[in-house]
Amino acid sequence: MIKTIDKNLSLGESVIIYPAIVERFNELQLDYCCGGNKNLEIALKEKEIDVDKFIEEINIELNKFIFDDSLYVNWNERKSEELINHIVNNHHVKTFELLKSIDPLLIKVFKVHYDHLPEVLKRVHKLFGALKCELEEHLIKEEKELFPRILEFEKINNKEEKKKLGEEINSFLGEHEAAGDILKELAEVTGNYNPPEWACTSFKLLYSQINELEKDLFIHIHKENNILFKRY
Repeated sequence: MIKTIDKNLSLGESVIIYPAIVERFNELQLDYCCGGNKNLEIALKEKEIDVDKFIEEINIELNKFIFDDSLYVNWNERKSEELINHIVNNHHVKTFELLKSIDPLLIKVFKVHYDHLPEVLKRVHKLFGALKCELEEHLIKEEKELFPRILEFEKINNKEEKKKLGEEINSFLGEHEAAGDILKELAEVTGNYNPPEWACTSFKLLYSQINELEKDLFIHIHKENNILFKRY
């Protein structure tokens, strides 16, 4: 039976029940990945949103939602191995692709438009460089270290190993927070990825791709923090 969204849920729990709610959360700039444990009602009130009206509208959307395997998967009900494969083959692959695409594009825009917007572009260049370095190392460590240990734990499942795994996961949660902080600053510096009126096609594409990277990372981190990692 499909659950409904209520104000006592956390942001992360709301996304698990109704994945399409991420679009509304993105519009409201609600952090449902690193801040996934935050209560929905509190988060909405902080944004001065009418809680009851929001809940009513979301549940109307949820009732219309078509639960088609091609559109929706309840990852909370899937095995860890399947979820990990999905994360690696979809989110990790997309992250690496976007990082590879954004890097030369940013250099091009930085060089051509330096005189037009020097302070903003210097900050975006520095922040993206830090994010790229953070993410590349983080994703490789997940694939080579953390995820294999999680799958190995599934076979062993003893208290001592669970404690060690929990400590390791906490360090990865810290890295998620660090990446999230960089993304928030990037959004602030770029005015939520709104290019200036005079921006060329490359400039617009740059902001669009960084925004795409942010949105996918939010969903990616949500699946790890609020679903996969909570199991251990």
